[in-house]
Amino acid sequence: MWVFFRTQLTVSPEKALANGRHLLRGRTVLAVAAHPDDLEWYVGGTLRRLSDEGARVHVIVASFGEKGPNLTHAGNLAETRELEQLRAARINGYAQVHFFGLPDKGVVDGPAMRQKLTQVWQSLNPDIVLTFDPVLWSLPYLHPDHQGSGRTVYEYWRSMRRESRPSLFFWQSRRPNAVVDISDTLTTKERALNQHFTQNLGRAGARNAAISSQVGHQVGIGYGESFRRLQ
Repeated sequence: MWVFFRTQLTVSPEKALANGRHLLRGRTVLAVAAHPDDLEWYVGGTLRRLSDEGARVHVIVASFGEKGPNLTHAGNLAETRELEQLRAARINGYAQVHFFGLPDKGVVDGPAMRQKLTQVWQSLNPDIVLTFDPVLWSLPYLHPDHQGSGRTVYEYWRSMRRESRPSLFFWQSRRPNAVVDISDTLTTKERALNQHFTQNLGRAGARNAAISSQVGHQVGIGYGESFRRLQ
């Protein structure tokens, strides 16, 4: 059971880095997350690199995370988390944040997520899409909104004609085959994470950096973020 659920790279370090470089060639990028802070925690360094290299980075945040922790005792948690996400977006260079306003812990209840995703996707026609791995997710943290939003993206991607599909990259995957070098954007990623005051993610920055260091060590770089690339 441990072997089945442990996270392990499925390709050589050289191939993983090559797949990461393919991701960074994206010009119109769509990243789909469930809550404010998901993007900055899992792929903030990659999104900053994409922005630095001239990509138009659009992100979807499906809910405002109004049922999450409220460590600053904000009067209106949904509104506060929206503002936190917008501050993080400015630091990380996102072209636009698309807030869906779906219920926290109920993102995939009903057809709204698929409908809203379709509208944004078709308006952008992205060449790279990133989201949670809905199939080979990594432990320990799982959330129905995370894997549910990834599943919605995956199902829509599969419904497209094969020749028109963008490259799809899953984060939080236990079978990654791509790594992006974020050594030069780690500090910016930490600044973006620090904006999520209600979640106290500033204090969690050291833990996030340690995870990125472990990923980087597997492929011989300082810090990395890993993905499972579908082709």
